[in-house]
Amino acid sequence: MHRQSPPQLVATPLAAPSTENPAVHSPIWHRGPDLLTIGSTGAAILGFCFVVLGLLPGLVLTILLLLGFEAMPGEPSSDGSSLTTSLLIQFLCGSVVLMGLVFAWIFSAPRVLAFTFDENQQLLTLTVTRRGRKPTEVQVPFSDIICICPYVLASYDRDGHLSVVCQGPRDKEFVYRLAEGTSLEEMEFHAAWLRGIIGSRMQELLNLDK
Repeated sequence: MHRQSPPQLVATPLAAPSTENPAVHSPIWHRGPDLLTIGSTGAAILGFCFVVLGLLPGLVLTILLLLGFEAMPGEPSSDGSSLTTSLLIQFLCGSVVLMGLVFAWIFSAPRVLAFTFDENQQLLTLTVTRRGRKPTEVQVPFSDIICICPYVLASYDRDGHLSVVCQGPRDKEFVYRLAEGTSLEEMEFHAAWLRGIIGSRMQELLNLDK
């Protein structure tokens, strides 16, 4: 009597995510650093600005002395001194404009390098950096999230970003821009998961160019 061989098991590939068979979202959404940071270079630029700022009073005093010397009656005007004064004034104006631009760059809005949405802990962890500073970690409970707005810049774009508005200390609101360059399909996938966690605070996709 012949014994029947057991049926062979054939591994079947998982079905692709679709409307009928949606993919299950992980309870943790983590995205690593995708932006370049400027550490020591930014600190060096800031130090240079403070040094120039400290030298400004002496430079202004020198210009005033030169101008006063030229304005004295009976003193012959010199083309060399006039040229020196003009160059000093131009250098002073250029330094002020340069420092203004550098300070505006340093104190610009914070950038999110990495973030983690943790459904189990009901916690959003952000790695935030400012220009010329070291990254810091910010933790936002889901209960402090006011809203999350997904944005796309143009109708023909294929990616977008999320804007998270959260409540901070002393009832101060903070806005963090994250997930830049996320495809629209992936953004809808994450948005549906977040909508199930925080409800209507997860808003619909908006087009900033309309």
